[in-house]
Amino acid sequence: MGITDKLGKKKTINVALVGNPNVGKSVIFNFLTESYVDVSNYPGTTIEVSKGMLKLSEKEAELSSYNFEIVDTPGVYSVSNLSEEELAARDFILNADIIINVISVVSLDRDLFLTKQLADMGKPMFLIFNQLDEAKRRNLSIDLENIAEHLGLEFIAASAVKKEGLKDLRKTLINFADNAKIKPGKISKAVDNFSAPYQEMVLDRATALLIAEADADLAKKNDIVLPPEALQRRKEIYEIRQSEVHSLIDDNVAILEMKWTDKLGDLILNPYLGSIIAVVVVYSFLFLFLGVFVAGNVVDALENNVFKAYYEPFVRNVVSMVFPIDASSMANLAFTKPMTAIGTLLAGDYGVLTLTITYLYALLMPLVLGFYFGLALLEDSGYLPRLAVLTDGVLSSLGMNGRAIIPLILGGGCVTMATVTTRLLSTEKERLITMVLLGLTIPCSAQLGVIQGLLTNIGGFMPWLIWGGTLMIVFIITGFVMNKLVPGDCGHFISDIPPIRIPQLDNVFQKTWTRSKIFLDEATPAFFTAAGLVASLQVTGLLQSIINFCEPLMEKVLLLPKDVTLSFILGMVRRDFGAFGLMDIPLNAAQLVTVCVVLTLFVPCIATVAVMVKEKNLKTAALIWLSSWALALGIGALLARGLLFVF
Repeated sequence: MGITDKLGKKKTINVALVGNPNVGKSVIFNFLTESYVDVSNYPGTTIEVSKGMLKLSEKEAELSSYNFEIVDTPGVYSVSNLSEEELAARDFILNADIIINVISVVSLDRDLFLTKQLADMGKPMFLIFNQLDEAKRRNLSIDLENIAEHLGLEFIAASAVKKEGLKDLRKTLINFADNAKIKPGKISKAVDNFSAPYQEMVLDRATALLIAEADADLAKKNDIVLPPEALQRRKEIYEIRQSEVHSLIDDNVAILEMKWTDKLGDLILNPYLGSIIAVVVVYSFLFLFLGVFVAGNVVDALENNVFKAYYEPFVRNVVSMVFPIDASSMANLAFTKPMTAIGTLLAGDYGVLTLTITYLYALLMPLVLGFYFGLALLEDSGYLPRLAVLTDGVLSSLGMNGRAIIPLILGGGCVTMATVTTRLLSTEKERLITMVLLGLTIPCSAQLGVIQGLLTNIGGFMPWLIWGGTLMIVFIITGFVMNKLVPGDCGHFISDIPPIRIPQLDNVFQKTWTRSKIFLDEATPAFFTAAGLVASLQVTGLLQSIINFCEPLMEKVLLLPKDVTLSFILGMVRRDFGAFGLMDIPLNAAQLVTVCVVLTLFVPCIATVAVMVKEKNLKTAALIWLSSWALALGIGALLARGLLFVF
């Protein structure tokens, strides 16, 4: 039997998987732990951390000297700046018995900086050089043995997604008691000189090193006062490490032949050519693909040639055999003609079996599929991280950084889910500004698709340009004002730049279907609820009363027909459902552009508001909700009058 503690139980070895973002830690973690996983927020942060026990067979469990708890730490580039991710990673590293440092061989110049810092901590450590398949594809020649020897560490070469090399890692852990492979690496003498004075105070090399690197939190916990030159000292330590990393790369990494995809990737990062490419990509994706093809051709064919031509008449015929249907009346059917009210609820103009099904499967589903298909292509091609780099300068002036482009783009799929992802941003200021901009200016996929289709059908490029230009102006001004008013700084932007590659269609289709299904599963109940609500308002006569009440606002302020009121009612339940309400209302070009802008700027849907309350508080969510009312109506009123001179 294995070594036991005084209670007769095996001792548990704490293993920390540490590495930069996107190096394959999660794949390795899942392989080692299988189903033995617990996911929870790290105390004091919004960061989720996965823990699990090393999966052992009965024989391995009997022979092993220890149990192993594996922690998949957040991806970090160092553990000195102390963002929420680095705070969680730092604490797990300090408490770990073993560090497994996962390194991507295609980004050694970035990853080895963290490796040097971990080695300087003096903890037992093991390297996994991952993504060998990608290095081969990029024609990289890398002397891994020489790099590991220079670091004084043992390593395993792996391709985690193919499970290559991971069995060797399991054996290394299981045989830990008698294994000399897991040992501390070489400590840089220059760095050690900086941390030596603190080692006498705290007796722990890793803690002493981090205090030497100006970790104020650890210094306070150990009653140590950092000197004024602490930040300058950290800068000097960084420069020493960076110099050593550059030397390692120069001596051990070579590109045998640069592929055309790598050249294209460099062009995309060029500030001038990259900006032109970004405009072309946005125009092609939003206008040509989502607007003209999906919202125009596909939706039009499904809605008019299938659902309205065959499905809705069939349903009305079936329902009318039992319940009369009054498709035109709007006055108190529920009280005067209850049987007719039921038929109208089921199969009337806003019936849950007619309008809702048509909108779900003829409009919503193709638009959502189209959006997520395009997004998957951009992701798998490696374009999105480059877009983040290109937009970093602009977003920084608005109180964010390039990292915020991810939730902003995800908002084009679902603003509710994108609001959740704002927790990945490093500062409260960035989170708040991004959350506000998501709630005000970003349309979700279905709303976006319907608007693109309406605008391109009525006037082509010009209405689309006015709509997009107005939203961009509101986006920039709102971000600029909030950057001035909200206290604090935005975090530094560091991004992994994957290679440009041709997307694998099977992976693209899998992503498209999975994300679309999640969206539709969440949207379907809300659609039926909204349809039932509107149909109920219709048969009780309340819908007409609300429309009449809002008539002055619609006709005098926004210069719109009073029937547009229905779109705003639906939009408060779900923004995409509100856009669908425009499909059957006759509008001229000026009115259509106005209402599309107002609906996009209109209040966040119920689900998004609920997430805002959870992520922030009720006061913040209410302020965003009320501000969007005022902003949407104010800009709509100005736009409606200005567009009279355009169209």
